Amino acid sequence: MAINKLVLDSFEVDAFYLCAIHASLPSYKMAFLLNRQLELKFSRVKNDVEVLTPKNIEIYPRYVFEDDQNYTTFTLVKNKCLIYEEISIENTDLFAESITQQTTKNLIPELKSVDYFLKIETHNFNYSLKLLISKILKITQVITAFAVDYETIKSKNNLIFE
Repeated sequence: MAINKLVLDSFEVDAFYLCAIHASLPSYKMAFLLNRQLELKFSRVKNDVEVLTPKNIEIYPRYVFEDDQNYTTFTLVKNKCLIYEEISIENTDLFAESITQQTTKNLIPELKSVDYFLKIETHNFNYSLKLLISKILKITQVITAFAVDYETIKSKNNLIFE
């Protein structure tokens, strides 16, 4: 009887780069400035990033540009989301009070100070992330931008956009 083996070493792994951007801008303005500086064509997708929590749904805006010539996909996603939660206050009298509180949630909690993530998925292992970051830093509204090591992030699942 013949034994069939499945060899898992034959799968391709795409190059994956992650850039963090600090800029206190609305997401549409950040996408516009990146389009102009990097000569990309970001557009907002219908499916934003949604993270379900027991109390509510966190929605993070997402912009995508697919470069078919270079087989590269750029994804811009906001790291911060404002949530309005109702907190009930117990009173000793007959009526209960509730207060609406605004809290900020993060897509990647380990990097709370980051405003945006730029994810670059490509088949090109020689992609110049340093050149991209230097172009982003030329935008006057951007405070800083830097590369992030994907392996150090604990909440990697939040960066899978399908």
